[in-house]
Amino acid sequence: MSSSIPEDFASQLSTQLVIVYPIVSLSATYFVYGFYVLLFGTCVYMMRSRRQGNERLTRNLYLSLTVALFVFSTAFVVVYTYDVVYESIIYFTAAKAQDYQLLVDYLMFSAEMIVAGSIKLFLAILLNITAECMLIHRCYLIWGSKKRVAIPLIIASAITNVAGLVGATIDTIGDTDSAMSLALYDFGGDITLAYQIALSPAMNSILTLLTAGRIWWIHRQVRAHNIHTTSDKLIYSISRIILESGTLYPVLSIVGLVLKNATTIDALPLDFFPLVTLSAGIAPTLIMVRTKLGKNVESLQDQVSGTRFTSRPEPREGTTTVSRVPVHSIGNLGMAATESGEGNEERKETTAV
Repeated sequence: MSSSIPEDFASQLSTQLVIVYPIVSLSATYFVYGFYVLLFGTCVYMMRSRRQGNERLTRNLYLSLTVALFVFSTAFVVVYTYDVVYESIIYFTAAKAQDYQLLVDYLMFSAEMIVAGSIKLFLAILLNITAECMLIHRCYLIWGSKKRVAIPLIIASAITNVAGLVGATIDTIGDTDSAMSLALYDFGGDITLAYQIALSPAMNSILTLLTAGRIWWIHRQVRAHNIHTTSDKLIYSISRIILESGTLYPVLSIVGLVLKNATTIDALPLDFFPLVTLSAGIAPTLIMVRTKLGKNVESLQDQVSGTRFTSRPEPREGTTTVSRVPVHSIGNLGMAATESGEGNEERKETTAV
């Protein structure tokens, strides 16, 4: 047993890394996961307590995806906890017993570290895939179920997540096969890093902006055609609400990247990876909860669907005329606005003739 501390291990066996770092990281992870548990329970309760036949398929789809997100997140927390605790035990034992060969074996040949690291990567990718399925479907509905909107998003999501899977696979093979080319292993690591800090957050941001932008455009078109509802303020704030919930994952990804490169473990003993991963599941679930609380598009659909938009032409002397247009839900407001615009054009053409 070696009695001297190699310089290579001196920084790795510091108090910050062996004790403070795992405690702070696990505490932050459990705090966020606890919030997620409450959010998930609220979401499931609200979705199952609502019985509307015309929304059954969509509700069942979102409920299934929400449950899948929570299952993947729970599995990630379990694996992450095991990995951090096991690693802390190895580091603490090596420091206390001065058995640094134990630390070398763990860092170089530990099957537990390889398996746990690979599972964490793949679970993070599965979380992103599931979340993007939900966001793409919502964006597809808000854009009037247009295939020309959905197909490019599906292709972009597939390319993004396939890149992540390829990078994670190369990383796993590189950890288990010592004969593998170091250049290829580094290439896999670069792909995984690009996926985590650029590709996946960018895809999520695009979906959020498309959704929020479409809602803003619908509201603008409705107001332009003098169609007023009792929920104008709610409609006006939908874009902000979607942005607040949808940008959670990209913002945390950027913050994690900045802190990782701008600080050290001694300055900030916190692992942001589990927080970013959990946010991928929290963001869509948060949107669902705000939906059922009447703070986003789906709740607005129920409010507007029972409201008849009334156009008031200039009243003639001694008469009162009220013309009604068909009722449109929020999903069809864009079509309503278009139809109204086409009607105006037709009236202009008739007058000109």
